[in-house]
Amino acid sequence: MFLACDGSWSRTAEALHLHVNTVHYRVQRVEHFTGRDLSSLYDRLDLRAALLCRPGRPARP
Repeated sequence: MFLACDGSWSRTAEALHLHVNTVHYRVQRVEHFTGRDLSSLYDRLDLRAALLCRPGRPARP
């Protein structure tokens, strides 16, 4: 959802019905486990491409 909201903390929080701090925490966890910096356009594009390649799962809600 973070990628679908173009990296907007507030729009992601609104779409997921979460507090902005919760979104920030969850994105930090994704960054930790993937080794990517989601404030970087290159890393966002790389993650988006990986999500698009997953079989049987829609890349966008």
